[in-house]
Amino acid sequence: MSDEQSIIIKRLKKCPHCAHGGAWKVAFADFMTAAMAFFLMLWVLSGVNDEEMRAMAEYFRDPTVIESAPANLVQSKEAGQSSDSMIDMGGFKDTPKGDQGDDDAANKAKEKAEMEMLKLQIEKKISENPVLEQFKNQLKIEVTPNGLQVQILDDRKRPMFGSGVDLPKDYAAKILKEVGSVLAQTNNRISIAGHTDSSGYHSNAEYTNWELSADRANAARRLLLDGGVESNKVAQVVGLSDTVPFDKENPYNPRNRRISIIVLNKEADQRLRSLSEAPGIEDLSQKMVNSPLGTSN
Repeated sequence: MSDEQSIIIKRLKKCPHCAHGGAWKVAFADFMTAAMAFFLMLWVLSGVNDEEMRAMAEYFRDPTVIESAPANLVQSKEAGQSSDSMIDMGGFKDTPKGDQGDDDAANKAKEKAEMEMLKLQIEKKISENPVLEQFKNQLKIEVTPNGLQVQILDDRKRPMFGSGVDLPKDYAAKILKEVGSVLAQTNNRISIAGHTDSSGYHSNAEYTNWELSADRANAARRLLLDGGVESNKVAQVVGLSDTVPFDKENPYNPRNRRISIIVLNKEADQRLRSLSEAPGIEDLSQKMVNSPLGTSN
């Protein structure tokens, strides 16, 4: 019996799913997180009205100070206030309720109706003039969350200005004067912005698209004044170079060269004032007194 060889049987424990590990759980958790965020976004957007949706779309389309959505700037005194909304949207105020809310809604509706009337009057002026009627495709007139926006766009065959200069063509001057004759009827303030395409000057040139866009905006301002707009109704004149293209896909599109005129509504005008208001003399004096430089030994 001692010569017999012992037989040893090894039983291996098989684990059919060991190769998978736990990676699928991580992927599934990421998928569920993304799905939850997506449905949460849909739920939040379902409670947004049409005006707020247009305001958000306007912000992402043209995120500049004047041409942005009405609610993208929140004054500090309003930020962080308590809200009775189900979800806190980051410091935005709730819609006013009661008589005050009704008055605000009525004033906004009245102001929007006035903007629509100005739009119709400008379109009528253009259609009644056979010389200007042929340029109607270069005019983009719309009521935005900031007020009535009139954009005069360049065309490859019919530019509004001479190449590289701020001297408007005769038909461009005529259009601006006709627009000014209509805008002279409103009491709202006006913002004027000049835009260029991305075709720049020599890299060492002292005169750039910034100066050109500002000079063209000022040329438009002068023509609007000739049309009847009072000088104190001009809220600002700015040159934005090629920073806000009309055609975002093609920065060299001639239509990016344009003059943008906005008849500011009350909210947009208040935001502009809050950005441009300088501190009073008394405030500056008080700051000097409280600062270390204002104390003497």
